[in-house]
Formats: sequence, C-alpha cells, structure tokens
Amino acid sequence: MSTEILAADRPRTDAVGWRRWHLVGLTALTAYSAALGWQAQAASYPLFRVVPESDFLEYHAAYNAAIPFAVIVPGFVGFLAAAAFPWTRPADVPRGLAGVVAASGVGALVSTVAWAIPRHARLDRIGQDAATIDSLLDANLLRSALLTAGTAALAVATARSGRLSPTVGTVSSIR
Repeated sequence: MSTEILAADRPRTDAVGWRRWHLVGLTALTAYSAALGWQAQAASYPLFRVVPESDFLEYHAAYNAAIPFAVIVPGFVGFLAAAAFPWTRPADVPRGLAGVVAASGVGALVSTVAWAIPRHARLDRIGQDAATIDSLLDANLLRSALLTAGTAALAVATARSGRLSPTVGTVSSIR
C-alpha cells in the first residue's frame, strides 16, 4: 500500500496550474527576447553602420515600422511579466530565483526605456551617427545580458518546478 504525504503548506497542483503555465510561457518569452537581443547585437545594429548615410533615415524608419509586433510588444510584455514574477511564481520556485527574474525584467525595461529608445529617437532625428550606434549597442548589450540571466533563472525554475520536494513524497507500506 502506498500513501502520498503532502506538506501542509504545499498548494494543490490544480489550484496553481496557471502559475506553472505562466512560468513556462515567461521562460519562452524571455528566451525569445534574449535571442532577439543577441541577433540585434550581432547583426541588426552593426548593419546600421553600413547603410549609406543618404538612405539611413528611410532605412531606420522602415526598421522601426517592422519591429512592433515582433520585438516591442513581446519585449515589454516579458519585461513586465518578469518584474511581477515574485508574485506569480509557483510556490515551489524559490523567492531568490524569482528575485533574479524580476531584477532582469526591471533592468531590461530600464535599459530599454532610459537608454535604447532615446538612442533610436536620436537616430531618427539626426540620422546615422557612429557614437549613437555605439551607445545603442552598449544599451542592447546590457539588455541582452539581463534577458539571458533571466532566461537562465527561468529555465532552472521551470526544470525544478513541479518536482517532488523533500517535504512531499511517497511512503510505502504504512502500517
């Protein structure tokens, strides 16, 4: 005969199922945004330098028009969901790990709003400028590193979430 012993403070799986789906979805979304960040770091932003100066404003406007649904919307949803993760995490995800995720989301949000967006706005105003592109690359490097750290923390949380903890187990042959 086998009986499962549950910790008194462990929520039932059906009561927190949405939290696990949120964790999995946030992991995928953050990994997607991190991958986009590294792609921009390696290709998109360096290519800003090789666009002929006379074509740059038109090119940058086309770039800006192309990214809202592929980059901006998922990025901001991910930043905000990561920032809220300490309150939406499954109970078996450690608070410290959730804190790393939240810090990565807040950091990515701040680096985007305070640094990257103003650099793009400057490029829209003045056109191709090497110092502005360098600064944009620096902002993106920070954002990409933060998103990568968040992805790693979320991957660990996803891998561990739902496993039997030391306080939950099966006892065989209870007599």
